[in-house]
Amino acid sequence: MKNLAKLSVYTLVGFLGAGVNFLLMPYLSHFIKPGEYGILSMVNSYVTILIPLVGLVAAGIISVDYFKIKDKAEFASLFSSVQVIPLVPAVFFLLINLLFPGPIATLFEIPVEKTYWLSLSVLVALLTIYTETLLAFTITEQRPGFFALFNISKLVLEVGLTLWLVTGMKMSWEGRLISWLITNIIFFGVSFYYFHKRGLLTTNITRRYIMAGISFGLPLILHTLGKFVINQSDRVFIAKMVSIDEAGIYNIGYQVGMVMLIFVNAISNFIYPFISERLENPTEVGEKQIIKISYQVIGLSFLSLVFLTIATPTFFAWLVDSSYAQATQYVFWVALSYFFWGIYLVFSSYIFYAKNTKFLAWLSLLNILLNAGLNYILILNFGAIGAAYATCISFFVISIIVTYKANRLYPMPWFTFQKSKK
Repeated sequence: MKNLAKLSVYTLVGFLGAGVNFLLMPYLSHFIKPGEYGILSMVNSYVTILIPLVGLVAAGIISVDYFKIKDKAEFASLFSSVQVIPLVPAVFFLLINLLFPGPIATLFEIPVEKTYWLSLSVLVALLTIYTETLLAFTITEQRPGFFALFNISKLVLEVGLTLWLVTGMKMSWEGRLISWLITNIIFFGVSFYYFHKRGLLTTNITRRYIMAGISFGLPLILHTLGKFVINQSDRVFIAKMVSIDEAGIYNIGYQVGMVMLIFVNAISNFIYPFISERLENPTEVGEKQIIKISYQVIGLSFLSLVFLTIATPTFFAWLVDSSYAQATQYVFWVALSYFFWGIYLVFSSYIFYAKNTKFLAWLSLLNILLNAGLNYILILNFGAIGAAYATCISFFVISIIVTYKANRLYPMPWFTFQKSKK
């Protein structure tokens, strides 16, 4: 019950925090036209692709080595060393955006007169890396109370600023982005203060730990970009192959389907430290606990999929502007995709623990090629709904592959866990 209570906290807070776009979407649909929503989704896609390229996914080593480095001063050296890694890539991408704003804006269907959002996107990406590092660390420390406080405070500020800028100041899609930027600036300050108070910041920054973070993260860049290809590139394909208006409509449907992602991310927040702690000191009891909680979270994911599918027509009829009514056709396929992603997150925990990130890199390359090819072929033949089909097929394939690999690394008695070993 204690484990499920923690999962409930991560689920609820994850919904409120990561789901800010979903919570705002019904309201904003009455103030932002489909084409403008399309531009908003393109900027969001650009930030999403920048995050792994700026951060190099190096911060992931912090959670992995938390259980392995016992000396606090040594861990602080690792932590601080990893924090300097994103700075050089951030400067590089800022220069790229300043030198070549036209081609990048054209690629993402961002109006030429709004190219300043390209440079601001780099800043948003950099700040997001540090705030997400704080959230990941509180999860690793298993401090759901602070996790909840941070997320809810951030949500209240971001929602309040959005309502004021979009409706009060009538700034449309740019008001939503400005609220995102201001909120990240403020909570970057909160993160820095938290790291300082916890004794995680030190001047003992070492080349060894910088290189360790980069070595850990580089293979995962493809892994993270693979998530971008599936999570975001479909809107780019639709904007290019169908229209920017349809990309906006698709984005609304996708956000509703992504309610499943909020739940499975909560699963990931809970399951990784749960599994890692038991793999560090393996016992028969620990194996049974891992298997039991895995079955529970997958079962809860399936029930969430069923509930979301049933509730979708009512949700759109009551809350979403009628100009986005066609978005309902995308919801089930997106939600099913994230059910498969939930399975992937459960079993990828074993691979992260083993630091077998090279496998995830190769899997991500397959993911990128598969999804990009499917997007082009299926959108060409079925229209925008083909993007949702492509997402679902891609998630299904990689969930099967990662499940197989995890069981090769750490064989578990998945169908006999209630029986004692002879």
